Amino acid sequence: MISKKGIIQEIDNLSGLKIMVETYEEIAASRIRKTRESVLKSRFFVEDLNLIFSEVKMSYKKEIDMLLKRNRIKDPNKATFYLRNGKTLFLLVSANTGLYGDLVKNTYDMFLEEIKKENAEVAIIGKQGLNLFLNEKINKKYTYFDFPDGGIDDEQLKKIITFLLQYQRIVVFFSKFQSIITQKAEMADISGNIEEQETTGVPVKYFFEPSIEKILAFFEQEIFASIFEQTMKESQLAKFAARIVTLDSSTENIKKRLDQMLYEKNKLIHSEENKKQLQTFSSMRLWSR
Repeated sequence: MISKKGIIQEIDNLSGLKIMVETYEEIAASRIRKTRESVLKSRFFVEDLNLIFSEVKMSYKKEIDMLLKRNRIKDPNKATFYLRNGKTLFLLVSANTGLYGDLVKNTYDMFLEEIKKENAEVAIIGKQGLNLFLNEKINKKYTYFDFPDGGIDDEQLKKIITFLLQYQRIVVFFSKFQSIITQKAEMADISGNIEEQETTGVPVKYFFEPSIEKILAFFEQEIFASIFEQTMKESQLAKFAARIVTLDSSTENIKKRLDQMLYEKNKLIHSEENKKQLQTFSSMRLWSR
């Protein structure tokens, strides 16, 4: 049985913890409002950029086909106008801190399952993912990048993109926002390879300066950079939402425990008062004799 002093101490601890958790929850809610707007804007930008890219390819389909033949590329999906190393990279986007529920672990589990299937190089973003990977003791080299859980570090983003652009194929494992209460682990190929796409409507005619190769290389890199930045923002949005759910659950558990301790405190106070009353009655009976 907990003593009165112990109950009061736990009530104080729980009250302080409740305030701290609610503060974190408010911060997460504030960040998710900002991040959601940013993600939506980036999403529309990427969609428009892809549309323009499709129009460019349709407009100069013959020129692109000639470039493919000139470079002896039979597979259009492998068309690229800057040097790549021909390798595949699996990239895990995790987190630096906790309070994200099972989201980071679920994303890591998907990543782990795939790297066991295919002989690809590995890169990891975030300390949580790195710790999970090291604990697995997999005999595979990896490249690690640090990245903030909140906001986009432009300089670090450029470093990561520069590293990724050397690979022929990049598969990213990240968390994706569905709703405030639903987030899921996602796997996406963001290689930015030139692919044959169908467009509707009348093809738009474009003029290229200085050359079609340089223009297509520019588009290919810009599309990749935009898609990757969008992926990072999607991951952050999902993590903020997961944190809100986790903190809300923690708040409810703290409230239940706090109510229980307050009940125990009141019960103990009533018990002490009853003892005092019994002692008073006993003393009164002795004096009456």
